[in-house]
Amino acid sequence: MPAQPLELKLRVNQGDIIDGKYRVVKKLGEGGCGSVFRCQLLSNPEELVAIKVLENASDLPRFEREREVLRKARNSHHVVGYRSTGQHHQFPYVAMEHMAGGSLRDLLDKRKSLPVAEAAWVAIMVLRGLREAATVHRDLKPENLLLTRPGDGRGGFIIGNIRKGLVVKVADFGLAKLFDVKRTKLTMTGQIMGTPLYMSPEQCQNTKDVTERSDIYSLGIILYEMVTGDTPFTSTDPYVLLKMHCEEEPRFPRMDPQMLAVIQRCLKKNPQRRYQTLNDLEEDLACVAGLKARRASPSSSGPGLPEPLRWLLVGVSLVIFLVLAYLLRDRIMSSIDAWWNPAPTKRVQQRV
Repeated sequence: MPAQPLELKLRVNQGDIIDGKYRVVKKLGEGGCGSVFRCQLLSNPEELVAIKVLENASDLPRFEREREVLRKARNSHHVVGYRSTGQHHQFPYVAMEHMAGGSLRDLLDKRKSLPVAEAAWVAIMVLRGLREAATVHRDLKPENLLLTRPGDGRGGFIIGNIRKGLVVKVADFGLAKLFDVKRTKLTMTGQIMGTPLYMSPEQCQNTKDVTERSDIYSLGIILYEMVTGDTPFTSTDPYVLLKMHCEEEPRFPRMDPQMLAVIQRCLKKNPQRRYQTLNDLEEDLACVAGLKARRASPSSSGPGLPEPLRWLLVGVSLVIFLVLAYLLRDRIMSSIDAWWNPAPTKRVQQRV
């Protein structure tokens, strides 16, 4: 008998049993391609997991993409942990570790802003998660950065220490870009792929061609929000927000000069003028967090040139030097000869 097709829509309610293994306790929220529920393991009710269940059949490719990213990054310290996968009423689900600390959004709602060093440390943990996931996230925002508490459940961030302090883990890879997948900039329902408040200018125009520098821009928005308590661009109209990202320059309040320089470079409209790699950004953030000795402002000598252009300038400089040396060769050789073989000194005889 052929398998039954997926229903158009799945409803999951509190108390439901998923795959005969998990009892639904509470709905936690909705991700890029399904809803997330806090569940008890039936064999051990004390153990909690977070389960994302695909609810719309049309989101299956995105769900499978996220599941693949989680599987590959299952040993990461800064990507939400993968547990298992299965089906609930023919709809796939993925079980993940339960993040007891809530999200960065929850934390910012309580604290409004973070000290500069803490904000830098949070961003460093996010960068490490992105690097370990080996993909372009395309939907970075505080809601997708989850926190796990230390053993006593009361500790805050301890800069440089993930054993005793709060740990940030990247979640919700439903929009993550895998390089063998071609996507258009709009979903089939016409919704923008991403969250307009945090989208890079290039993602506002063409989602499928973005690189890790788009995530760097989004993280710059999050850094701005962590330090100031607000985002640089605000509007209730998502299309106005997209226009702001593409055309308007953010205004920066007074803040730590080194953090200001980092954020300004993250938010360059032209991707070529931003940090070119996640590692480059982490290096400067490590200075802001106090994990490395402070150095000159990262923007004091400009945003830096792309590696190919730097080598081109070196090559051009070398060619110019060789051309000048050839044109002035006779004069240079005469000077060298005069220095190497000085003329004999004339002796003046004194008359007695």
